[in-house]
Amino acid sequence: MPRIKTSKEEVLKKVIPILRERGVCKSSMSELAYACDIQKSHFYYYFNNKEQLIKEVLGTVNSYFNYNFFRVIENNTIDIREKIEKIDSLLTTMFKNSYSGCIMANTALETAHLTPIYEDEFKQFFENFISGLQILLEFNYSEKESLSFAEQIVQDLEGGILLMRIYKDHKYLNTAILRMKKVILKL
Repeated sequence: MPRIKTSKEEVLKKVIPILRERGVCKSSMSELAYACDIQKSHFYYYFNNKEQLIKEVLGTVNSYFNYNFFRVIENNTIDIREKIEKIDSLLTTMFKNSYSGCIMANTALETAHLTPIYEDEFKQFFENFISGLQILLEFNYSEKESLSFAEQIVQDLEGGILLMRIYKDHKYLNTAILRMKKVILKL
C-alpha cells in the first residue's frame, strides 16, 4: 500500500527522472503517483492536473540549472578554466547520469505540436543557457560573436544529448562539451 505523507519537493524529485525517460505522453498520473509511493488522490493535492505538474517540473529544472549555472559563471574567485570545468560537471550531472537526455528538449519536442503552454519555460531555459555562455565567451569575443557562439554551443550540446540518447553513447555529448571548451577558451 502506498505511503501517504510526502512533500511536494520529494514528489518532484521522483517524477523528474521518470518524465525525462518516458516522456509526458507516456506517463500517466496514476503511474507517477505509484512511482512516488503515494495515492493518486494525494498526487492531486499538489497538482490540479498533469499540465500543472509538468509546469512545476520544468520550473524546478529551470531553477536548479539557473542557480548552479550562474553560481559558477558569476563566481569571481575562480578563473575561466575552472568555470568551464564546473559547467562540464553540471552538464554531466544533468545529462549524462543516464541516457535520458535533457528534459527541456525532450518535453519541448514531445509537446510543442500539442500545446504551447510550456513554451515560456522552454524559452527561459534556453535563453538563460545562451546568455550564461555568452558571458563566458565575452572574455575572448565581441558581443555579437559571443551571442552567435553561445547559440551554436547550445545547439551543439543539445544535438550531442540527442545523439547520446539515441545511440546510448556518451561520446556525442563529450565531444560537444570538448568543442564548447575549445570555443570558449579560443583554443
